[in-house]
Amino acid sequence: MNFGLTAARRTAALGICVAAFLSAPSGTHPAGAAVAAARLHISVTPDGGGGAYAMRLMCDPDKGGHPRPAAVCDALRAVDGHIERLDVNPGACPMVYQPVQVKVRGVWHGRPVAYHQEFSNTCAMDRALSPLV
Repeated sequence: MNFGLTAARRTAALGICVAAFLSAPSGTHPAGAAVAAARLHISVTPDGGGGAYAMRLMCDPDKGGHPRPAAVCDALRAVDGHIERLDVNPGACPMVYQPVQVKVRGVWHGRPVAYHQEFSNTCAMDRALSPLV
């Protein structure tokens, strides 16, 4: 007797398993618990890596490891989560080249966020992204 599944049966079985997995609840949140509509991971890395830091931010409700979650979430809401549209403090910065990279990954109200930018120095970064960084 042949107990092996045919390729078609294996594919169908795999499809059923994937469908069951995708239809299952993605988390265990108690009834009535607020789930953040925006979840972002922010990392700042100066050239050479010294002084690098990272933090998590959640909006709606505003919380997380960021020191100013409400101010950051308000700024992001004003640009519908489009980090590249932040320009909260335009102005001049010294012509000093000490590059710093900023990466933001996560989800903003169902939309994936993937932001990466290198700035010439921390002043330029702060001018463009404060209070985010």
